[in-house]
Amino acid sequence: MSQFRHGIYPATGSGGVRPTTIAPTAPIVMVGTAPDADSEVFPENKVIINHGSMTMMAKLDTAGNRRGTLLPAMEVIFAQARAIIAVIVVPEGQTDAETLTNVVGTINADGTKTGMELIPDVQNVLGFKPRILIAPGFTHEQSAATKLQTMADRLRGFVYYDCPGNKAEEAQAYRQNFASQRFEGCWPRVINVKGEVVPMSAMQAGIRVLKDNTVGEEFSSSTSNQRINGILGTDIPVDYVDGDTTCTAYVLNANQISTVINDTGYRTWGNLSCSDDPKWQFSSHVRINDIILDAIAEALKWARDNKLNKTFVEDVVEQVNVFLAGQVRAGNLLGGTAWADPDLNTPDTIIAGEFYLDYDFTPPGIAQAIVVTSHFINDYAESIFS
Repeated sequence: MSQFRHGIYPATGSGGVRPTTIAPTAPIVMVGTAPDADSEVFPENKVIINHGSMTMMAKLDTAGNRRGTLLPAMEVIFAQARAIIAVIVVPEGQTDAETLTNVVGTINADGTKTGMELIPDVQNVLGFKPRILIAPGFTHEQSAATKLQTMADRLRGFVYYDCPGNKAEEAQAYRQNFASQRFEGCWPRVINVKGEVVPMSAMQAGIRVLKDNTVGEEFSSSTSNQRINGILGTDIPVDYVDGDTTCTAYVLNANQISTVINDTGYRTWGNLSCSDDPKWQFSSHVRINDIILDAIAEALKWARDNKLNKTFVEDVVEQVNVFLAGQVRAGNLLGGTAWADPDLNTPDTIIAGEFYLDYDFTPPGIAQAIVVTSHFINDYAESIFS
């Protein structure tokens, strides 16, 4: 028998559309060395967060000798934009091979992690996923680049890696080792204001942060044709002539390698990922897909284990459609629609506790090639007599 009641009993319904928000899209995780770092601020093989602090950055070099890879890389990033960077300092080995091993990292028998194996722990420390993964000074080695690729696929992050060599042909040969849509190759290295050579991947990560944090640009924008701050040039000259299919910049881009050109100032040049699927050739399209998918998955956590009824379906579909419409207004999508497919959501699957939500989307195109055609005509000669 139900409990006797007499009166008004307030209650709050659980239905209705929830807001969908996007977590920060530009946090960086960077792995590297800093032999003279303040060990209290930057202990080795720990995830340490720098929220864009120049003062904290200076703690990477307490001796003033500018040793290691992390300090110049962070300086180049901050020259483009202040960024949230999860820093993983690894010890320098007795040899380059030992240092590379430290960067790649491992999981020890006691469960402790080192190097890149710490990347999955960044979310626990930061509160949200790292979106940009770099290891400047090491990703020209295939073992380091491949390990970052594994982490990027797991986290739906994006990797900027460096191609080795003093010739474009060497960079092109190295790029053939990868076919990941979450990979973008960089070549050559850049020269900072101190005259030091710094891997281009750090600069490219900084440009990505700048674009992501610029209203109207955001995560759906391309990083190509962006003016670069804080560099004096590149260690290897890259010849560039607009529209010339034989210049080095064109050849690099055609091989999915981004570079730096001097066109009324130094600029980034290149839009492409290493995907062997043309559908995901543009790096920005890959990031749009990953970021939108993660935002929807995160926003629907409220729906887990709720009653699967008509109201549930309506609320979930409407919530995602409202979110997609907002991204269209923001310019991050050209369009998108969510729906619950009745062919997938059969009575049997519903009773089994399974619900299938589909959505489609169209990302903005990237104006990578603009064709201008001239037409020589005689008609306007008549104007001399008018």
